Amino acid sequence: MRLRGLAPQGRVHGEFRASGSKSIAQRALVLASLAQGETRIAGLPPGEDVRAALALLRAVGVEVRELAPAAVAVRGAPPGPHRGWRAAQPLELHESGTLARFALAVAGLCGRCEDHFELRASGSLARRRSDALVHALEEAGVRFESRPWPARISPIGPPPSVHLRAPRSSQEASALALALCAWPDESELAIHGALPSEPYFEMTLRMLAQFGARIERSDAVLRLRGPLRAPEAPIAIEPDASAAAVALAAACLGGGDVVASGLAPNALQGDVRIVEHLRAFGCRAVFARHGIVAAGYPQRAAHVELAGEPDLAPVLAAIAAGAALVDPHASSLLTGLGTLPGKESSRIETLARGLRTAGWSAEAGPDWLRIGAGEYRGGPHVPAEVELDPHGDHRMAFAFALLGLVRPGVLVRDPDCVAKSWPSFWRDLAALGARTVAR
Repeated sequence: MRLRGLAPQGRVHGEFRASGSKSIAQRALVLASLAQGETRIAGLPPGEDVRAALALLRAVGVEVRELAPAAVAVRGAPPGPHRGWRAAQPLELHESGTLARFALAVAGLCGRCEDHFELRASGSLARRRSDALVHALEEAGVRFESRPWPARISPIGPPPSVHLRAPRSSQEASALALALCAWPDESELAIHGALPSEPYFEMTLRMLAQFGARIERSDAVLRLRGPLRAPEAPIAIEPDASAAAVALAAACLGGGDVVASGLAPNALQGDVRIVEHLRAFGCRAVFARHGIVAAGYPQRAAHVELAGEPDLAPVLAAIAAGAALVDPHASSLLTGLGTLPGKESSRIETLARGLRTAGWSAEAGPDWLRIGAGEYRGGPHVPAEVELDPHGDHRMAFAFALLGLVRPGVLVRDPDCVAKSWPSFWRDLAALGARTVAR
């Protein structure tokens, strides 16, 4: 079995520019596929999820031209009579939950009405559900011959209104907004219940505005009108704030300082709140002229609410583990994690198990995680070397790698699972000065 990890001896220091945000890239690609004209997109990240999105666009008949290794031009296939996405072959979604939800809504509401679509999932995605989105589409008139996954559906034209009830992910609301805004007639999207990870939905609305969509919002009801039109200027994908957060945390835990370039307070991504969350633990983190700067070992436990940016939980779990070694009598609490059990792994459970295996204490609930020092500092029962299993989840691999900066002997199983979002993770951390180990 191949194992990799980071070791405490390195000093993590330098400038880091993350690849483009896969959340923004997937939205940009789907929007471009529905827009009139040709959209140019630069700064696409190299991960598996974005490759899956590009393959899906080609499969539904959208013209995609490569302009450079990380840049494409997409000529849209806007919906209309005998127009829109076509179902010439089954659509492979691989393991991308974002792409799956977007494709489900767009195929159902913007596909050619004479076609029948089949959407297939792979790996962990095959076990994940999106009942609220399926029920919203069914209520609007989309016919499901089978439910995810695979999903076999017959599309409809634009419904006057869609009701999303008890959403489990902001991606469900984003998917419906993308599809409805592709049509020129006004439609209504009503969201019943709290919307998890709302900053990601705000990201979608801001990007829809870039494509000319008109949006009026009153409480939980949105009035949406298209059509979507390709922006005149190329879309430049922001650096991925989630990846930047990993590098910034590595600087704090690894005794150095890192500048994560290209990120500003007004970024589309809510994960730039990593700045305030690092400060809560006593690290030094600020927005500077060229990006986010972070340094300083965590000095205290903290209670951090992450309902808006739950993808930061794995990074901050490692920061909390570092803080526990400074004050073994205090514990940190991460809350707002209700969306994590439905990800590539059951992330709260996976984090808690990994922390306990490495010697920390970890208590977990349905939407929270508490982290303390446990037996690691001086405990007689903690082995010198531990293998932590990320269960194929890229973000768990990042978290466990960060633990290795404060606890010798942490090795990550299946280290190549990082390829889903950040294929060069281990190489990039080494370039910043982290000492990597492998066997």
